[in-house]
Amino acid sequence: MEVAGVFVYGSLLPGERYHAVARRAGLLRRTPARLEGHRLYALPAGYPAAVPGAGTVEGELFEFRDLEAALHVLDRFEAADGLYRRVVVRVKTPAGVRRAWAYLAEAAAVARRGGVPWPSGRWRGRRA
Repeated sequence: MEVAGVFVYGSLLPGERYHAVARRAGLLRRTPARLEGHRLYALPAGYPAAVPGAGTVEGELFEFRDLEAALHVLDRFEAADGLYRRVVVRVKTPAGVRRAWAYLAEAAAVARRGGVPWPSGRWRGRRA
């Protein structure tokens, strides 16, 4: 199964402050998606981090015109603070399970930065 795109769950979502970064990277299509086996945390800096653990993170699968070129743009953006690492995950979409890249954090790094659990797993709308 090939990697379909990038699972996005925070500030790159439509209506969020950095969605323009995804558009500049060549965003072609968006599909609702869920990442199971991960928990969402809110960081004091105003953006979320997903870490492995019990829970589900709600987001979208972003597909791009040129995935490799998009990853180059997104890697620079997500690496800015050194928190995230890009890994392949399996996300659930209405069409079934898809493989996608996701920018995830380690629980210890999130704790050091003062992250607090975001039980709803959904960043959009900001209701924990």
